[in-house]
Amino acid sequence: MSARTHYLLHDAKTLARMIGAEDPCCAQIAVSTHGDAAAFAAFVDGNPLSGGWLVDVDAPSTRIVSWSGTLADELFGDEPRTWMRTGQERFAAFLDEVAPALLHHRRTLCFRPHHRHVVGDVHAAVKLLRDRAGGPFEILLSPGDLLAPSMLSLAEDHLARMFAHLGPIAAAVLLTDVVETPETAENGLLSQCRFGEGRLPHSLISQLLADHVPSSTPVILLPGALAEQRAALGV
Repeated sequence: MSARTHYLLHDAKTLARMIGAEDPCCAQIAVSTHGDAAAFAAFVDGNPLSGGWLVDVDAPSTRIVSWSGTLADELFGDEPRTWMRTGQERFAAFLDEVAPALLHHRRTLCFRPHHRHVVGDVHAAVKLLRDRAGGPFEILLSPGDLLAPSMLSLAEDHLARMFAHLGPIAAAVLLTDVVETPETAENGLLSQCRFGEGRLPHSLISQLLADHVPSSTPVILLPGALAEQRAALGV
């Protein structure tokens, strides 16, 4: 773990204000914690299945991280059609549409799976990489996004499966922790926080990271309390 590169997921607007830049062309930027402030990826908001998803080619990284999208009106709404044929066909059409532009501009699109989105589980993530092998698409392993509240009781099993299947092939690992909030029972969503401050089994994740994720694969953390987050990882 000591040789693994760590990045912090900074708010792009905050970074822009710090350097006196105009409004940024992305939502968040993963920036290295050591040496030069190299950007590993630019994170964008929006719903690729809504028809209004756009990416600025001047983003500060050639790697763009995006949600895979939903057919719900809200980005994290519960819409079963997302995982059915309609959602799958719309996602495939989106991939076909953006692939030529990504290749032309030498960009890669790295999808951040979420349990409410079309790439919503391990199977869908692996299938995407298999079906689009050789294309400009990647997967981010983000365990906190793949866990629904109902999965917490068996979190160890779900995490083991995520890391075993996605760890070796993910472009990076985004480690956030999760907590239940008063709204969780109503909206079916967990709230994210810094690694080590929530419900996830930290020592297990540290072991799964060592067992399944190549040392060359970066780990992205939320900003703040870096020493504490690294301690939770056993670094």
